[in-house]
Amino acid sequence: MKIIITENQHYVLRRLQQFIDIVEDQIESYENVVELYDPWWCHNSNPDTFFESIMDRSIQELIRDNWDFFHDRSKNGGSDMDISILNKIIEQNYGNYIRNLFVRKC
Repeated sequence: MKIIITENQHYVLRRLQQFIDIVEDQIESYENVVELYDPWWCHNSNPDTFFESIMDRSIQELIRDNWDFFHDRSKNGGSDMDISILNKIIEQNYGNYIRNLFVRKC
C-alpha cells in the first residue's frame, strides 16, 4: 500500500524537523560550554527548571520562525494547534538528557 503525503503534511513534517533541530541546537549550546557552573544560577535552579527553560526557548523560536503558520486562522491554513504536543516531544525524546546535562554542568 502506497502512502500519499499531501503538501500540507510535508509542511508539518518539515516544521517538526525544524523543531527537533532547534531543540538539539539549544542542548548543544550548553554542552559546548566547558563549565556552566555559576554558583547563584546552580543554587537557584534545578534540573526541571533547566528543562523547562530549554523547552520554552525552543518552542518560542519555532513559533517566531513560523509566525504565519501559527497565527493564520483563515481558511487558507495556519494552525490553532495546542503546543502541548511540542512539550511532549521534548519530554519524551530529550527530557532525561536535558536534566542530566544540568546535573553534569552544575
